[in-house]
Amino acid sequence: MKQNPDSYLLYEANKFITYNIRIKIVMTDPVKPEALERAAQTAFKRFPYYAKEIRLDSDGGIDLIPNERPLKVSPVNPTHTRLGTADVNYHLCSIEYAGDTIWFNMYHGLCGGCGVMFWIKSTLYHYVQEAYGVTLAADGIKTADTPFAPGEDAYPDPAALPDDPPMGNVKKDMCYIPAMDYALQILRTPRKDCRYFELELETGDFMKYARSNDGSPNSILAALMFRAICKVTSPSAAKAIRGNILCNYRADVGCPETYHDLIRLLSVYYPRELESKDIEYLSTVTRSLMYLQMQPEFSVESFRSTFKSKSGTDDVTGLMRKKLYAITHSSFTKPPVGSFLISYVGKENWGELENYVSRIHCITDGHLMVEVNTLRDKFYLTFMEMNPKNKFYNAFCESMREVGIRYREFGGYDRNLAYSVLPKK
Repeated sequence: MKQNPDSYLLYEANKFITYNIRIKIVMTDPVKPEALERAAQTAFKRFPYYAKEIRLDSDGGIDLIPNERPLKVSPVNPTHTRLGTADVNYHLCSIEYAGDTIWFNMYHGLCGGCGVMFWIKSTLYHYVQEAYGVTLAADGIKTADTPFAPGEDAYPDPAALPDDPPMGNVKKDMCYIPAMDYALQILRTPRKDCRYFELELETGDFMKYARSNDGSPNSILAALMFRAICKVTSPSAAKAIRGNILCNYRADVGCPETYHDLIRLLSVYYPRELESKDIEYLSTVTRSLMYLQMQPEFSVESFRSTFKSKSGTDDVTGLMRKKLYAITHSSFTKPPVGSFLISYVGKENWGELENYVSRIHCITDGHLMVEVNTLRDKFYLTFMEMNPKNKFYNAFCESMREVGIRYREFGGYDRNLAYSVLPKK
């Protein structure tokens, strides 16, 4: 690729499509702003690949160049933080706080959920030591003194990857898409934000239920989402439902330690007649299709396709033409498009930080999307939908109650996702 691969997603961005990550960390005590400011600057210097600003070149290309300005740390913005602007020292990430909560904003092209945790855990590690005068073990945390790891900024070379084809195919038939919800959201102004909902599940109870139903967290959540959509749609409107489950494939393409956002989707196609099946049956169907698609050959195929599409932006001149190319070749519009998405790539090691962190939620751009994080003995779900009546969320909770999964609700909130703003010419 001619450009920094982290820049390509910016061509698809506008003020209505955010493509950013907002991680909400609820601490056990009120945040100490001075300590957070010092810790944030200390930790951020460890990650030069996040310290970037946007620059437009002469042919309309979007470049990411080093930004040595301080990271912006400020009281929470009640609306939308504008990344890439003077408001945040032209960075593509920022930190906000209020009460006992810290929010980490980041442009999604810089990294995904795995990569962003490098920065978050490092910041919290230095913050806890600043705020409480304690010394924490640094197991699994990239501190300010941690040497740059081999492969930490690696990016795959498509020519160096094997050519073996995967065994089997993914069903790409049409499925239910809540198109009206998407259409209505385009007409809504940014001030009328989408909602998200926070849930807490006991790990012991949830895993016991999953194991007793031939399931994993991903397969059980996917089965519950299928049931939820069936509850609020007619068989004629939703003849089939597709669940997409996030897969981190960094290791499959030879970059297990990279910060880059290397993810793909495992697609599970549910014909409507499965509505009458129990959770164990649905989970078994889900897991079998997930296993089929977890072949490394699928990862290589997915990366090569994405690489080819995105690098084609370099062959077009002029910003508007590049943006048009990026939007029409976006991976978000390629089949198989799903009815819902489950995003959970495994338990994160927080070490001694767990004594100071109460909850964690990942807020992103998506509809009928469940982000999953873990901490101590809890699963934390973040449920996102655009429908203003919250009918899918309510149906999802009803599906959990029907099978005896206990949960705790923390309420619904406006997403207030940050925007990534391009500079003026």
